[in-house]
Amino acid sequence: MTTEPRNVIITGAGSGIGAAVAEAFAASGDRVHLFDLSEKRLASVAANLDLVTTHVVDVVDAPKVRTAIEGIEKEYGSIDVLVSNAGVFDGLAGIQETTYELWDRIIAVNLTGAFNLIKPASEAMVRQKSGRIVTISSIAATRTSPDGLSYDAAKAGLEGMTRRLAVDLGQYGITANTVAPGVIETSILATSQEILGDMTPPTDGDNNAANASYVDTVVPARRGGQPAEVAAAIHFLASTGAAYINGDTLHVDGGWIAS
Repeated sequence: MTTEPRNVIITGAGSGIGAAVAEAFAASGDRVHLFDLSEKRLASVAANLDLVTTHVVDVVDAPKVRTAIEGIEKEYGSIDVLVSNAGVFDGLAGIQETTYELWDRIIAVNLTGAFNLIKPASEAMVRQKSGRIVTISSIAATRTSPDGLSYDAAKAGLEGMTRRLAVDLGQYGITANTVAPGVIETSILATSQEILGDMTPPTDGDNNAANASYVDTVVPARRGGQPAEVAAAIHFLASTGAAYINGDTLHVDGGWIAS
């Protein structure tokens, strides 16, 4: 029996974890709808995938997000999976370095941006009485070092919102869960600095938390994780095998949360 491909929306899909998530779902025959700020990054990821559409969208722009999601539902008939991955990092800024402008932008992208996506996607899922929502938090929601103030606050808020989503949507056959990565080898610092510019304090290297001495200190696995390892957890939570997992947070952190 031929199974119709699921429609999977992935934000922040132009690099890092988002790109790995796109590859994981595409490999299982799903149709992936990639959202990102960068048309160039989207094109690079999409070039290697089948059943793919790309959308240059800022998740802060709620009307544009809604238009994109409603267009996908209208054309393809369903919204089966939403992976809310888009996020920016605040450059390790503490209270002294966090300006009002930086706070507003980090909260807008990392927390409000997720709401902007989930609101229209969940409406489609309620209509079809099925769906999977996976938000991407961080170990920063629980263990604040070495992340910044606004990033910690946004990720903690995201986990709280996801738990409430499970309560609101579970009766419709929809699950909402969070994946919380630890030290993952991505270019998040470089990408965030590109987006935020002078809003963040300067940092050294592409990802400070991924240097060997830091990882050896805090991560029992004694290594940073790979984007594909996070993608595998997300793919599982969107599967039929995870139908009774709802409102939970799955840490993909090499044991950091236990240390």
